[in-house]
Amino acid sequence: MTGDPIPLRSVEVVQSSDPPECGRCGREAILSARVPHNLVNARNETVKGDTTVVLCPRCDIGRPEAGAPITWFTVNAKITDENLMEAAELIHAWASAARVPVLNEAALEAEFKAWREGGL
Repeated sequence: MTGDPIPLRSVEVVQSSDPPECGRCGREAILSARVPHNLVNARNETVKGDTTVVLCPRCDIGRPEAGAPITWFTVNAKITDENLMEAAELIHAWASAARVPVLNEAALEAEFKAWREGGL
């Protein structure tokens, strides 16, 4: 399966009182968003869905669109009425560039096998 970019899409920032966990490093992330995607399956059919991506201060620091919001949240800690617009602009820039990770079919198959055998 491969992910095709979607030119215009609605990215939904997930609101939570607890910070999300980064699925890559397992540590606390800054925020998460649901990103729509189109995947093409083995039968060459387009499958629409969404996946959650996180903004992680460790894993994403090298990504150009992630550096500004990571820095902003490090300095500001939380969004207030006074800084809402500034935060929204940075989050929008990051979320607009967010990409659905490439599907790791071997990991998916291993997880499915573990589930089938009662290991999950």
